[in-house]
Amino acid sequence: MLKNIFNGRTLLDLIIYLVVPLLIWNTCRIMLGDYFAMLLSTVPGVIYTIFTFIREKQYSATGLFILATMVIGSTMDIYSKTAHQMLWNYVYLNIGLVTFWCLTMLAGKPMAMYFFIDYAFLHGVPKTRTKVLYHQMPYFRYFMLLTGFLAFRDLSDTFLRIFLIHHYDVEGFNKIKVITQVWNTMTTVMFVYGIILIIKKIQFHKNTSLQEVQQP
Repeated sequence: MLKNIFNGRTLLDLIIYLVVPLLIWNTCRIMLGDYFAMLLSTVPGVIYTIFTFIREKQYSATGLFILATMVIGSTMDIYSKTAHQMLWNYVYLNIGLVTFWCLTMLAGKPMAMYFFIDYAFLHGVPKTRTKVLYHQMPYFRYFMLLTGFLAFRDLSDTFLRIFLIHHYDVEGFNKIKVITQVWNTMTTVMFVYGIILIIKKIQFHKNTSLQEVQQP
């Protein structure tokens, strides 16, 4: 399953979100200055995200969440006046995301559950069915834990960025970009592993329930 998830798309994501921004930053910084070079480096990722959203028709909670975070982040970057402020935008956005994950958990609607509902829908399972099923135990507990991990991921990224900004600032943009991307990739792998475990547990509970029904 990992092979199916981490395919050529993963490599393309790394190129668009890491390699291309670094290339733009290092080639345009002298001509455009720190702020405009950093702002320009975010454009490929924005275009790629919008293109993916339209191509894959991600008109769902998952797609709208991705689009919303991109729009908020881009708006913050545009209204920033310095490259230094743009570095801090990621920190503020992460704090907002941590708050969002926690609020969905407190409201009893962990966001990870809606990600799974969208995933199941793409595989032909009606949303009306999964919404009822996933609110039940033990599924609901799995989604709470997974949403909690998302909060941990963004919180750890926040502290990492704060440390790197204080240590390197704008002059160390290359290092900040690479280090944070490596950490994000590592936490993404852990997140996907958690998804795989949950999918297996859901399948196990379904099979167990089916066997109990079939027993005379």
